[in-house]
Order: sequence, then C-alpha cells, then structure tokens
Amino acid sequence: MKQDESFAKYVVPSNKFYPPHIDHSQSLLRSDLLKTKFPDDRHNKKVIIVEAQAGQGKTTLVSQFLELSKTTSIWYQVGPEDSDPVLLLSFLLLNLNANLPGFQSQKLSNILNAGCVGPLDLTRCANFLLHDLDNHLKEDLYLVFDDLHLIEFGTLTIRLLEHLIETSPPRVHFIFMSRHPVEIKSKTVRNGVGVSYLNTKDLALNNHEIEDLYHTVLKQEISKHDAIQIRRITSGWIMGIILASHPMSGRSRYWRDDSTAVLSTLPQTGHLLDYFQDEIFGAIPEKLHTPFLKLSFLQEIPVDLAAEIAEVDNIGQVLSSMTRENYFLYSLDDRRHVFRLHHFFQEFLQQRASDQFSAEDIANIFRQEARYYLDRNLTEKALTCYKNAGDFRTMERILKDQGISLLAKNRTFTILTLLRSLPEEILFQYNWLTLLAGLLRVDIAPQTTLPFFTRVRDRFVKTGEEAGELIALSKIIYYHFVISGQYTRGSEILPRTRELLEKNKDTLPMPILVMAARNLAAGYCFFNGEMDKARFYIEKASILATRHDIRNLIASTKFIQGYIELFSGNRAKYLREAEICFSLFNDPLVSESNRLCLRLKDLCYLSMVGEHQNFNIQQLALQQSIDQTVVNQTVAAPCLFLWSASNSFSLGQPRHALELLETALTTTSTAGTDHIHSQILQWQAFGLAITGYSDDAIDRIAQSKRLRDNAGGLFYLAFHSIMAGAVYTRVKRYDQALESLERGLAIAQTIPSTYLIICALLNLSHCRYEAAGAEAAVEFLGTGLGLMKVNGYTHFWSWEPAMMTKLLTLAVKCNIEKSFAQALARDRLHLGFSDDGDPVPLLKFSLMDRFEVSLSGKILFRARDLTYFQREMLGLLVTAKGQRIAQDKIQLELWPERSPENARKSFDTLLARLRKLIAPHLPTSIKDYLFIQKGILCLTNYEIDALQFFDKATTGLSHCKNGDWWQAHSAFHTAVSCWKDAMPEDTFHSEQILAFNDRLSHLLIEIGLTWANNLMQSGSYKEAISILERILQIDSLEESLTILLYKLHLLNNNYLKARELLERYRKALIKALYTETEADSFIDKIVRSVKS
Repeated sequence: MKQDESFAKYVVPSNKFYPPHIDHSQSLLRSDLLKTKFPDDRHNKKVIIVEAQAGQGKTTLVSQFLELSKTTSIWYQVGPEDSDPVLLLSFLLLNLNANLPGFQSQKLSNILNAGCVGPLDLTRCANFLLHDLDNHLKEDLYLVFDDLHLIEFGTLTIRLLEHLIETSPPRVHFIFMSRHPVEIKSKTVRNGVGVSYLNTKDLALNNHEIEDLYHTVLKQEISKHDAIQIRRITSGWIMGIILASHPMSGRSRYWRDDSTAVLSTLPQTGHLLDYFQDEIFGAIPEKLHTPFLKLSFLQEIPVDLAAEIAEVDNIGQVLSSMTRENYFLYSLDDRRHVFRLHHFFQEFLQQRASDQFSAEDIANIFRQEARYYLDRNLTEKALTCYKNAGDFRTMERILKDQGISLLAKNRTFTILTLLRSLPEEILFQYNWLTLLAGLLRVDIAPQTTLPFFTRVRDRFVKTGEEAGELIALSKIIYYHFVISGQYTRGSEILPRTRELLEKNKDTLPMPILVMAARNLAAGYCFFNGEMDKARFYIEKASILATRHDIRNLIASTKFIQGYIELFSGNRAKYLREAEICFSLFNDPLVSESNRLCLRLKDLCYLSMVGEHQNFNIQQLALQQSIDQTVVNQTVAAPCLFLWSASNSFSLGQPRHALELLETALTTTSTAGTDHIHSQILQWQAFGLAITGYSDDAIDRIAQSKRLRDNAGGLFYLAFHSIMAGAVYTRVKRYDQALESLERGLAIAQTIPSTYLIICALLNLSHCRYEAAGAEAAVEFLGTGLGLMKVNGYTHFWSWEPAMMTKLLTLAVKCNIEKSFAQALARDRLHLGFSDDGDPVPLLKFSLMDRFEVSLSGKILFRARDLTYFQREMLGLLVTAKGQRIAQDKIQLELWPERSPENARKSFDTLLARLRKLIAPHLPTSIKDYLFIQKGILCLTNYEIDALQFFDKATTGLSHCKNGDWWQAHSAFHTAVSCWKDAMPEDTFHSEQILAFNDRLSHLLIEIGLTWANNLMQSGSYKEAISILERILQIDSLEESLTILLYKLHLLNNNYLKARELLERYRKALIKALYTETEADSFIDKIVRSVKS
C-alpha cells in the first residue's frame, strides 16, 4: 500500500486495510442467505449490519457477497485505536487513497497534516472527504467496517459514522460487522429503509447446511441424524460445528450432550479450552510452549519482536508454518511479518501463562513490547503496553516529553481513551497524566476539567515543575473565562501566570507560549479590565502564531483581540480585526471551536451596535453549523439569549425580551453561574421596570448585584452599575440611580471603555431628565451624543425607544448634535420631527414589496385603495431625487395631452384629494409630510425601502472595493432583505419610475454577482446558489447570473440542478420569442464559458 501522503505520520496497524485471507474453496457458500439478506445488482441497500457472536462466519459471509457482486470495496479493520474519530477519518482517507486509483482529498489531507482537528471539526472534515468521493466515483462502492465492537468510549466515532451514512453520496454503501449490538442510530438505520440486518440467528447453519459443510468442505460423511444432533448441540454456531468435527460427528467429549438441558447458543468456553489443550497446544512442539505463552500477551506479533520475546531464532518460519497448518494463527500482512492469535486460542494461552508466570514476568513482557514500539515512534502503542504493565511512571515520563506534540498531531482521542481507562486514584498520582487528561477534555467535556488542573497545579508547585504549572494555570484561566465565569477567582492567578510566562518564555514550546499568552490576555481583558496588559500579551501571541503561519492559533488570538477592542469601544479597530477574522473563517485549517468563538465575537458586536437583522442571520448560521450540545456547555448559549433580549428591548419589545431571558435560565447549563445569572437578572430587572413591575425589578437588580460582586469582571461590574441606574431611574429612585450610574461611569473611565462611557452618559442624561427636567439632562446628553458620533456608534446596550425618544427630541429642540440626533431617530425609532421639533412617526412607502403606505406598523393604503393617478403621483414623488419634484414635471408625465392650464387644474384636484385621503390617518398636520414649496411637491418624514436598499447596496459594494468583505456581506444581507420579490414596475408605469426600477434591478444583479463570486471563492456554494436563485426571479434571462449559477451547481456536484437550470433558461428564451436555434446557441455559450 502506498503511503506517500504527508499525513501518513499516523501509524497504520498492519492489518488495517487488508481484507481477510479467505479460501472460498474451503468455505460453505451461503447462497440462500446471500439472496435473501443482501442487495441485488441494483445495490439497493445503503447499510448492511451483521451482528453475530464470534466464530459465526460474519467475515466469510461478507467476503462472499463482495466476491459474487464484483463490486469495488474498501475493507477497514476496526481496532481500539478507532475510538479516536480523527484516526478513523485519517485511516479511512489513507485506505481510499491506496485502493481507489486516482482518488485524493486535498483539503482533508491539509487539515490532518496541520493537526488542527477537534471534536467540532469532524463533520466538516467528513464533508470534504464525501465531496471528493462523490466527484470521483463512477460506480458503487462498499465501505466495510469489520469488528466495530472494538471501539471503546466511541461516542464521537459513532457520531462520525452516523454522519457518513446520512450525508454520503448515493453510490457509497456501508457494511458493519460486530459481535455486539451496533450503536449506530442514524436516521437511515432507524427508519430501516435501505438497511439489511443480520444477527446470530440468521447466520446459524441449518441442518441441510451442516450436511453440506461436512460433505463439501470438511470432506467427511455424516448422517442426517448426526447433522440434527450437531445443530441441536451447537445451535448452528459455525465455530462449534468446525470444532465438533474433531473427532467426527460431535461424539467427542468436547461436545457431549448434557442431558439436563439443551446447550445455549453461546460458545461453550470450557469445551473450547479443553479442545485447545488437547488438539492444538498439544500438537505444538514442547520447546515452543513457553515462547507461545509469552507471545499470547501481544495483540499483534511482529516477527522481530517475537524473536526478542520468544528467544527462538527461526520464529518467523514457525509462525508462517503454523498459519498454513491452521493453528488458530493469522498473518496480518502480505509479507508474513506480523501475526495474530485467534482470540479463543489467545485466551487459552493467557490462562496457561498466568498460572506459569509471575505478575512481574508478565509486566516485563509488556515493557519489552512497549520499548519495541517506542523505538519505532509508535508512542500510543507503547503507552498502552506500559499501562498493561502497570508502569505508570514511564507513561508519565513519555507524556511529559511528548504529550504536547501528540496533541498537536491529532492524537487527542487516542490518548484520552487510554487515560480514561485509568482509575482516578491512579491517574491523580501522576502529574503529567493528570494534566494531559485535563487538556484532552477541554474540547470534549470542558465542564469537567477544573479538578484536573487545580489538583495538578498544586502538585507542580510542590515538585517545582514550572512549565507544568504554567500550562495548568493557563487552563484554569480559560475555564473561569469560558465555563465558570468566576472572574474574581481567575484574576487571583494572573500575577503568578504572568511571572511564570516571563520566566520561561525562552524555553517553552511555541504552542504553549501562544496558549499561555492568549489566555493571560483574556484574563486581563475579561477579569481585570486592564486593556494595556491584555493588548501586550495578545500581540505577543498573535505575532508568534503569525510568524509560524499556524492559522488555527492565529484565529484563537484574533478572538481575544476582537473582544479587547469591543470592550474598549474602539469600533474602527474592531472592524479591522473582524475583516482578518472573516478571511480566517473560510480557512479549512481553522478548527470549528475557533470558528464558534469568532462567530460569538461577531454576534456580540452586532448586538452592541444594534444590527438586529444581521444578528439574527449570524445566529442562525451558528446554530446550523455547531453541535448545540457543545455550545450548551459554554457561556455561548446563554449569551445568545442575553444579546437577543437586548435586541428586543432596543426594538421596543420588552415582553418578548423577558420571555427570552426566562428561557435562558431554564435551557442552558451555564446559566446558573454567577457571571451569567447576574446578567440575566439585571436584564430582567430592566424589563420589569419598563413594564411597570417596580418591586420585582428592585428585587432582581439587588440579586444581580450580589452575584456580580461575587463573579467580578471590571467591564461587567461597570455595566451592571449602569443597568442598575437604568432600573432605578424607571422605578423613580433617582438618588440610587445617580449613584449607580456615576459609579458605572467611573469604572468605565478606568478601563477605559468608550462604549460603556456612552451607555453611562446617556442613561445619566435620562435619569436627570426624569428627576430634574430637560435642562439638567443637556450636559450629559451633548457629551454622550458627541462620543457616539465621533466613534461611529448609533446604538448601545440599554437603548430603548421610550428613553431615546425623549433624549433625541430634547437634542433636536436644543440643537445638540441636531443632524446626528435626527438621523438616529429616523433610523432607530422611525421618527421624524415637525418644524416645532416634536417627534412624528415616519410615513413608510414599500416599493420592493407589494406597494403599501404605512405608519407606525399600520397599513394605511395598498395599491388597490388608490386611483391610478393617485398611485402614479405618489410613485413619481417617492422615486424623485430627494423626494422633491416640480409640479410641471408631474403634469407633463400624467397629462401630456392637456394644456398647461388644464393640467394644472388636474394636478391641484389630484393633490387635494390625495392630501384629504391621507390626512385623517396622520397624528399631526399633513404639512409635516406632504407640501408644495415654490412649485415643488415635497415629501418629508418618510422612509422608503428602495432608498434603504440603494444605501446598503452601495455601501456593500464600497466595502468590496476596499476588501472589507465581512462588512460587505452584512450590508448585502440588509440590502437584499429590503426586497420582498416585487419591484416598482409591478405597480407603476411612468418612465421615471421604470428607470428607477432598472437602477434597482441592475444594482441587485451587481451585488448578487459580487456576493456570490466571493462566496464561491470561499467554498460557500450553497449560500451562493441560494442568493443567485432568488435574484434570478427578477430577470430569468440574466446571462451573467445564469452562468455563475450553472458553474456553482457543477462545483457542488449537482449535475441534475445544472441541467434543470439550462432547461429553465432555454424555456425563458423561447418565451421571450427567441428561436430554438438562438436558444441552443445561448445554452452552448454558457456551457463553453464554464468549461473554459
């Protein structure tokens, strides 16, 4: 087998990819079983499961099926090492590379080579493999997994196999063989459609088959009566029947019929051991007895190791000879360099050896085996041998020297499986075993890790092992940051961590340096709010990771860098970090756990700045891409509810926000921590105060304070004080409110956090407004709005419409950042202002949906409610530049055949009737919305979806030119959301409006092409296809969109969809009056352009 791939550093067991050596001439052909239980030539079974006891002929039966069907198959011999799903995936790829000519999966190879596969990455990695397999296969393929029962602690491996079954191409089929019930519960297996299941009873030989076996294979004559007797005694167990032929017909004492009961279907171990003693072991030369007893402790018997242990010079020849003579010994490779004892015979030999050898003698055999594997860099096998020997001290020495490098090579699950098998009373006696056991659980069961790190940290202090102590401290920081939220406790260990890092920075391995510096930076940011120190250490970590170009480590540092800028309120710097992260997000070498962190960082930002729609889109993307079980073990799950609740408060939906907060308390496991519970309580208090439940609000904010004081975290202490002030303001406890807000402002200034300062200032302004009137609020209002404007903020946590309506109205009336205040009111509150400065709701016009005129969410008019001329006048006005149009132009557009005087009369009549129609629905004078000024018809205090589309689309394209793709995608999402599958041309008919319609269409097509191309380059084919399919609804003849969509279907291996697209395009051309020949020419052009 070729193994030239660089990721072939994974050491492959000798028999991993070799199908069993079965002589079909010496096997009974199970014709009836093959016809009734196995698929026919149509390969109509997705999964075949064979569950049967040992010696029941599972392997022979499957081998017969594959031989007769002449179908390509890949044999995978499952072993205990496959409890590590990364190894299973790696070995499977090696197997496919070796046995499918021309097959390769380059992306998966690169990821495995980089050593950055965690539990959250398995699905993504499997998808790369399946995608490439789908591209490669031209015929059906069977993946055979033999001895599936050997997987231990295999939850993640089983989950990987389930994913492979559910998402594999139709040409891929699976055969699973196991002695125990298969744990796989995928939808396909549960439904039973396309599944064939065989058990011990199915594989048992019937009377007729027993006769055939003796006559055709064993070349012995038995009677029907003998066959019935053997069937009754053995229950059709094939191994028992074979043994019963020594001596013939089951009359040997090994298979005597106990008169008390019919033998069970299980193997009779006592009889077997007698058989091996008399028939097998007795036939081996006596001088080889002791050597074979020693070799029985080896799971695999390499010839050179056997020579060393058995001390027999020609042991290779002996083993080969015994294999040929069927001494229950098997060769595991073609060159007969590695052998294995049949497990029944091995069990017999081990029992004999245990009687003959002392425990120390047996331990020395395992040590000898371990040294053999260690000399060949087979570290995991060596560790297993030392564990079998009970030599935990040597295990610790090896893991101290090689543990970190093994983790970097994706050996996480292999080592974890080994350490899990050790009782805790043994594990906790050894520092590096304990440390590694904790490290290995970080991505799998993070909530369980603290005892490992705290215990081993104390032991490292006693032994003076500073490197070990630094790693433990770093992970304790991580635990308090991600899991417990005990920021006060985390803060206590920062000085010692910093001391150890500075002292040992020149001797530590690079990954440890990056991890320690990153976690130290996280501690200074989240625990202490010391942003200068946080920046110092995260820059160290980032520079080191970038210098070595390890994308996964770079991503882990960018997460912390982003949060430092978020908490500092430096929006411009955050956006620069966000763009770097966006490019990393599409990098296959970035692990899914780091992608989760990057998504959370962005969601936090979107909530802080009030981009509610993009928040919802990104939250949905996170939920679809990450296993919710893992998310629920971290602070991520309740944070999503907290941020969603903040969004709802901002949108004036306090009751919905309170429902979200209640759900957060009951559905996420980390919501009970002081850190998260405090935040839930403070937001609940805020909502209760808004909705009039003052006593409950006071109670919740008091509870929140106790928890926050216990949890700590400077940023969160500051924000809690601000929220407390906001609550006390609304329950009219103004002195307490001012005290809390001033405390929050002071803490925010020490961080310093521009964002929190803005929160504090605006809430202080609101408190003073309620307590002492408008004049008392002006100073804080001016400073707060000024900071918002300078720093590019249009929103902050605790923004809610009632407060902001008062403050922005005051700002407009007092000429405090007036233009900025008007823009905030328009964009956030959907309010304009009258000439007197009073707030008025905006009149909304929908052009990219069914035409509607609405106010404060209430629909006033639809197209059918207006006359033709009323619709056209409104259409001309809302599509005019600045929503101002000369009445002469309207007259010419609507009444081109009339004289100017008659047209003027018609205009006056039409406008009067339109004003009369609209006026009763308005809260103020019609002049605050629609008026004539010097012959110009003007619209004011309005919002128009098409103008919002233009704004966001052009903003997005501008970001594209600057290479700011994360911001571009956000803008495009907002722009496209304005379009509800209708256009102005569906309602209006004037030339001006049709030209406006064309501008909308062209811009929509431009952002579609730009956006989809970028998504295609990043491998996000499905999202790109979804966007193009939607935009093609505008113009099904748009060639550039069609070409790109056709290309994407091909890249996504969906040739059926590609053909359907071309046929749909052809029909559209014919409908547009193109000839058949012209249509075919256009189709050929599309196909040629993609091929070129």
